[in-house]
Amino acid sequence: MTASEPRSFPLGTSLPPGDIHAVSASIPTWKNLVDYMAGDEVVVGQLQSYYPRFYQHACVQKLNEAVLNRVGAPEHIRCMVFPSKDAANRCRQYLHKSQGPTITVQEVSFSLNQKVSEANRIWACFSAILFSEQYSQCANEFWADMGDGISSRNAEFCLERFPFLSSVSSVPDLQSRATRHDCGMIPPEPWHHSDTDTKKTIKTVISKLVTPSQPRRETVSPEDVYLFPKGMCAIHSLASILVPGPTKSSGAIVFGWPYGSTPRCVRASGYQSFTFYSQGTSEELDQLEASLESGHSIASLFCEIPSNPLCATPDLSRIRALADQYHFTVVCDETIGTFINVDVLPYVDVVITSLTKTFSGACNVMGGSAVLNSKSKSYRFLKSKLTLLHEDLLFPLDAKILLQNCLDFPARVRKSNTNALAIANFLKSYDSILHINYPSMVPSHSLYEQYRRPEGGYGGLISLVFKSFDSAIRFYDTIDLCKGPSIGANFTLVLPYSQLAHACELDWAESHGIAKHIMRISVGLEDERALISKFDRALQEVKALEKL
Repeated sequence: MTASEPRSFPLGTSLPPGDIHAVSASIPTWKNLVDYMAGDEVVVGQLQSYYPRFYQHACVQKLNEAVLNRVGAPEHIRCMVFPSKDAANRCRQYLHKSQGPTITVQEVSFSLNQKVSEANRIWACFSAILFSEQYSQCANEFWADMGDGISSRNAEFCLERFPFLSSVSSVPDLQSRATRHDCGMIPPEPWHHSDTDTKKTIKTVISKLVTPSQPRRETVSPEDVYLFPKGMCAIHSLASILVPGPTKSSGAIVFGWPYGSTPRCVRASGYQSFTFYSQGTSEELDQLEASLESGHSIASLFCEIPSNPLCATPDLSRIRALADQYHFTVVCDETIGTFINVDVLPYVDVVITSLTKTFSGACNVMGGSAVLNSKSKSYRFLKSKLTLLHEDLLFPLDAKILLQNCLDFPARVRKSNTNALAIANFLKSYDSILHINYPSMVPSHSLYEQYRRPEGGYGGLISLVFKSFDSAIRFYDTIDLCKGPSIGANFTLVLPYSQLAHACELDWAESHGIAKHIMRISVGLEDERALISKFDRALQEVKALEKL
């Protein structure tokens, strides 16, 4: 699919079509989405792909089944596969914390014992946890909110080598030997590049782009850029590292309404207290300051610039001043803003990015990054912790795809900026729309301007709220554009955000200002006039409905 051909696709079509590692799927009607979130087997069965943290990719499912078959697990036992022992252990701990320490969760690790290349030895190694089917929902929550699950390409790699793998476990019944021993038949690694060089190049690209715009600011070192298999892995890693030791009280703040998994991830990281300031306003900063003045201690504050899906900007300057005074660490997710548009490193201690989104653009690979601010008072602590604890779990083929995809990142951001601004301005003329959220049009627009780079724009994300629920449904059902999860793709994606991200908590989300029928639009690279024509036709359908 090219960016010049904006259109909708049948239910379940992978987005982009034909790519088995696509990270989105077409959900063309409102009912399709509601049915999917309710677990409708007919809808679920038609999906060729989906966002990888929200489901088990076909390659991952096959690897799960291979593990269960190898160890002879009973029918009621389920499996989840992780790229490292530490990741599997985190899932086991999550299940014990959520379901009780007495439930049975077993771990098993697979590896190649034959004489093989170093790449095969490293990347064909994985760990799995086995648990009763009744705990599947809890395990799925961990998979979704922490991002630790194995990637589809890594699972595919392990599947091809599975007959040659042996397993070890503290449970004797889970120990097994390889079923094939002709090591000469082990496939070579399917890449011809240096994984180290590829990842170093990605880090170098990010380090240059994230470097502050101010004159005489030294370039960020690639050594201060850390890569992760997913953006949520970066958030969870930083959140966990920042939990103080048991002798100190600890609290975490999520400031402003962020992407739905972020508060759940931070809350589950082990803090004694967690506070969610959902509006991200100056009044809430007043509340935070009063709490700090009264002696309440926090270790970390997480925020986004701008936020997803309301496009609001936090007062980073004031947050920085509070952090310096009360000694907490500020972690800012700039995925929506992008390195090209916003300049936030001088105000925060860590910049987090989901590389899955605009950095890749192709919607066919997952990745994340964390960049440390070397001028931060927390730098030495964070550097030592990450040096000790960070695992390189970004699969080499995923890294290769990321690097290929990101080479035109700046130009793509500029095109998306232009398209989105034109669409946001176009939407203002329609009375059917109650609110348009775009960084230049929301109450916090002056704050965004403080952190916008001199040549930066306002990004590719718009959200809007129709005056009526029925109008939102008509708009979604009729607009002839790609419809499904994720943002930052080279093609435009439309989604009724709350119906997916907050399907089980719609009333709660609406009480915090996220309407049940809010529509999120991730604007792509298609022809501007073609996109506006699509929006106009759908909005004319809305008008016709409202006249009935």
